[in-house]
Amino acid sequence: MAEVPVEVWLLNVAVLLIMAKLFEAFIIRIHLPKVLGYVLAGLLLASLNFEFDPVSRALSTLGILLLLFHAGLGEHLRVFLRELKAAGIVAIGGVIGAILSGFLVGLIANFDVRESLALGVAYAATSVSLTLKTLEDLGKLSSIEGRVIVGAAVVDDVIGLALLGAAFGILTGSFDPVAVTATASIAFAFWFAVAFSFERVSKYLLRLTYATGIEEGLLVTSFIILLILAYAALYIRLSAILLAYALGLGLSGYPYVGRRISTKIYPLVALFMPLFFVYAGALINIKDIFLSTSLRELWVMLLVLSFGYISKVLGCFVASKGMGMSTRDSLIVGIGMVPRAEVMLVAAATALELNVMHRSTYLGLLLLTLTSSILVPIIIKILYRR
Repeated sequence: MAEVPVEVWLLNVAVLLIMAKLFEAFIIRIHLPKVLGYVLAGLLLASLNFEFDPVSRALSTLGILLLLFHAGLGEHLRVFLRELKAAGIVAIGGVIGAILSGFLVGLIANFDVRESLALGVAYAATSVSLTLKTLEDLGKLSSIEGRVIVGAAVVDDVIGLALLGAAFGILTGSFDPVAVTATASIAFAFWFAVAFSFERVSKYLLRLTYATGIEEGLLVTSFIILLILAYAALYIRLSAILLAYALGLGLSGYPYVGRRISTKIYPLVALFMPLFFVYAGALINIKDIFLSTSLRELWVMLLVLSFGYISKVLGCFVASKGMGMSTRDSLIVGIGMVPRAEVMLVAAATALELNVMHRSTYLGLLLLTLTSSILVPIIIKILYRR
């Protein structure tokens, strides 16, 4: 890869931050979640053919890692575990709704079994970073529904990993159930190992960093651990951002450590987090969705879009109500599990390359990513106002 000139990425990062903050200033004036402003800034940049250089992409990844790490520092592992049973049921409800919706769309649009399966698996891949930022801005991240959404995201990530491996093994004729099960089990065990082990060592980590006399030793050490674990997570195909949350949960086991790191690291969150959501918005070029689209393709796109919402809202809502949550909180959980992003797009792009998925189905999933990024923060805020 050619080296990016210093002046290019420096200017790019400056442009991204300027756009993010301009749109944030506008969005908060009309009383909408600021994360929506970041996404809209990305959409505008995409329409202007703005290109992200490798450094800008790396900093955007760092931003979402820091956001989830910071969110975990504000929680407690034992409280999280109390909600895990409900979260697991919600995640399973959402996955069942996704798979059924994929086959129902296939039945209506006359897809073959392979495309219906690929669509169902793509539907199952939730990305809750946008929801979590919205809940944080509203001061609701520590609410019951907020903890259920985070827990469901953890379970959903592991189930999604298994589904992706199984589905594309079936589509390519190389399905290995033992390998799929082992990969999912390792990912799940790794997440809990990080959370529990760092809960045990957080106090000793504080003493060690004080004993060494390193400047801001606790902050620097936790940041190094965060980066190493994120790399390890990506290596075993587990979500790096959810592992960042696990690390934060673990370190918050000793409250002083959690509060101290949280205070120190928040300026980095405020600086780099907007870059991620601008980048997420810039992944979608509206021209690609609406140009050169026939009426048949438009109908399929709208069908795929509609069931993209129904799959998670209905599946997660029914599961939440079954766990005794109120109608409003169940609806917040269902809406909060709607956003899709990079994992779904990877699944869809792979199916498209294998000639398993039609272009119109793929464009419908792109439209789902776009509309959920805009609508979900607004709907959640409205639900809390009521």
